[in-house]
Amino acid sequence: MRHSIYQGLLLLYKVLQTSAEQCTSETFRINPDKRDVKLSGFTFRTFENISPRACFQKCIRRTRCLSYNYNRASLRCELNLKPMCVSEGDFQNEIGYVYVEVHHYLGDPLFDPCVGNPCKEGEVCESLQNKKVVCLLDDCKIPKEKSQNVALGKISRQSSTRNKNMAAKYAVDGLTNTFQSTRWRKFPYWWVDLGNIYNIMRIEVINRSVGGYRLRDLDIAVGPCLDDLSIFAHYIGPAKKGEHLVFQRSRYRDGRFVKLTINKVHASLQVAEVQVFAYPVC
Repeated sequence: MRHSIYQGLLLLYKVLQTSAEQCTSETFRINPDKRDVKLSGFTFRTFENISPRACFQKCIRRTRCLSYNYNRASLRCELNLKPMCVSEGDFQNEIGYVYVEVHHYLGDPLFDPCVGNPCKEGEVCESLQNKKVVCLLDDCKIPKEKSQNVALGKISRQSSTRNKNMAAKYAVDGLTNTFQSTRWRKFPYWWVDLGNIYNIMRIEVINRSVGGYRLRDLDIAVGPCLDDLSIFAHYIGPAKKGEHLVFQRSRYRDGRFVKLTINKVHASLQVAEVQVFAYPVC
């Protein structure tokens, strides 16, 4: 009985020690940039049941990782992208989390295992038994279940609005008998904020049932923020009335924002529905 109690107390001590750890080991120490705060909307990888030091290592080994959120109670590690648009409004108060930016420690051999071995974007550096460092593709395993339409009901905006019945929200309301429409302007656009980084597999655009020829010279861009987008697909067109267009890449693209733009001097962007099929971050 006494032995069981001792074992239980020892296990509890180890759990508390791990959850309270602030990445300390001899001279190795990480000071959080923010406490009881997490960066929201830019997480691209998630790890469960790992120590604070392991979370730090997961981030600093990845070129694309700017920072991480770590929860000391749940041992949850969230790696954040390094987009250009992070602001104070993207931080949310959440008890138990710490927020750490790794750029303070880059290039210091005590903290950075990749000194002298920089990896490319999308790679992770790993140390071999002979202490040699190699760069491996940092790829997620695609879940077996079907991807979900993560654009449904999300916040959307457009360059202008023809009238209140053609607002941006009607392109993500799940209905094909409603549509959004901009005014006739230079390079009209529409975008949706998915709310977080997703692994985007496929984007589908359903054209409106009237004036379908107007959908042409369309650029579809994806990225972590509106100031950091890259082309996902280009459609020359013109589209037919009510046509269902499907754009899919061989490998997923990380993104939080999806933007549609008509590359014509004078045009009106009009679509019935935009569907973004994606998986949650790993």
